[in-house]
Amino acid sequence: MKKGTAFYISAVAAVLGAIGVALAAYSSMISTDNALVNMPLVIGAGVVGVVLVVAAMLAPASMGNHNPVTALGVLAAIALFSYVYGQCLLQRIMLIAGLFSYNAGNTVGWNIFYVVVGCTVCLVAACVLLIVSSFCNNVKAQQ
Repeated sequence: MKKGTAFYISAVAAVLGAIGVALAAYSSMISTDNALVNMPLVIGAGVVGVVLVVAAMLAPASMGNHNPVTALGVLAAIALFSYVYGQCLLQRIMLIAGLFSYNAGNTVGWNIFYVVVGCTVCLVAACVLLIVSSFCNNVKAQQ
């Protein structure tokens, strides 16, 4: 079976999701003072999100386009990716506020900020691509 547009868009989303999760983990390891509180849960959610995207990519090969497995996998992956970048941002709010007000010389803080921005961009882009892929065919019709 020939792969459709959604397959390739979802593949890019899976790669961006994996990069975003890796950046979330890296942002927690830069400084022990700024480590994410629930790091195993955040990483687990991101990994499950990537696995669900891959499952949503492969399901149409046997079940056809726009099947329930693909729809639920994409929805759950979007929710999990949103959870990951939400946790990274929420646990860094005070650090970011300090960087832009009284603590602008904190080089470690700026490094964490840049990594969190990269994490957020990757995960939001993955979510947008998953939404776009939901409107495309995963498998091309046989002619």
